[in-house]
Amino acid sequence: MRALIVGLGSIGRRHARNWSALGYGPPAVCHQRNAPQPEQLGVEAREYWDLGQALEREQPDVVLVTNPTSLHVPVARRAIDAGAHVLVEKPLASSTQGVAELLDEARARGRALMAAYNLRFHPGLARMRVLAQQQAIGRILSARADAGEYLPDWHPWEDYRQGYSARADLGGGAVLTFSHELDALCWLVGAPRAVTARVTHASSLEIDVEDTAEIILEFESNALGSVHVDYVRRAARRTIELIGENGILRWDYQRNRLEHYDADARQWRIEDGDPAYARNQMYLDELRYFVEGLPAEHRPPALDGRQGAAVLAVALAALRSARHGRTIDLQDEDEATRGWLSSFRFPA
Repeated sequence: MRALIVGLGSIGRRHARNWSALGYGPPAVCHQRNAPQPEQLGVEAREYWDLGQALEREQPDVVLVTNPTSLHVPVARRAIDAGAHVLVEKPLASSTQGVAELLDEARARGRALMAAYNLRFHPGLARMRVLAQQQAIGRILSARADAGEYLPDWHPWEDYRQGYSARADLGGGAVLTFSHELDALCWLVGAPRAVTARVTHASSLEIDVEDTAEIILEFESNALGSVHVDYVRRAARRTIELIGENGILRWDYQRNRLEHYDADARQWRIEDGDPAYARNQMYLDELRYFVEGLPAEHRPPALDGRQGAAVLAVALAALRSARHGRTIDLQDEDEATRGWLSSFRFPA
């Protein structure tokens, strides 16, 4: 299987190494000619600096889009037009412009399209979802996601001010960059119907985007959710908590532990948590899931991009809410957005 990776930042480098580690063969990479690299890639990879040339010469089966967020849609569209299946790093885009057309084109050509939300492949979060769907804590009443990490610590080998996360023109900002948390709550609780948010640039970081955000989600199930994300926390933290009628589920990414409070027994127990778990495993599992989900002959793709588009719509609604100081009713959004959000509704 021939793969082309577009963008060779930290996640592009990880995907290139993982693609080889999974035995799918040496990938091709397309990136800026003079982009700084912290070290040698370490795997065999054919190298290009022009996307058109790479697509023409490689004729890839799969394209992994790992360049700045604002460039995702045009690159993904060119890959789809070239006949490739596409995995796009989160978020799917920095605006909804061209997103509906991208999904329509992928569907028309029978190509798979998936937004890469790797936390779904962490065993602790996956176990949390199973327990929630089994109603281990009863009906979910509220949910909380909390994530923060000091931006300059992310990639110490580069100037944080030049990275996409720090720049509005490249689709940065805490809300879009940490859209993992929005995806996780939708994946766990279901589709939201309204969004209210406040954002700020409170720190001395030299960026032109928000560094802190608080987001309130009102879910179709009547549960209430809250999301805190920031670029300023000097000790990184990522947690998710679900409160149900009969207990609590609490996942701690740094401690790699899922805890379950049983209200009847009035005690906590550990549901999942392997201290030897390697973080890269979820990225390997994500790539394997994508490849195994590619459509076979006469079978339409199950990976249709709708959930990635839905999370993008929720993130953009949060930014719009903060800008205008009002709640955004997602039921008043356009037909395409409502359709994307419906992909998070659980079967009756």
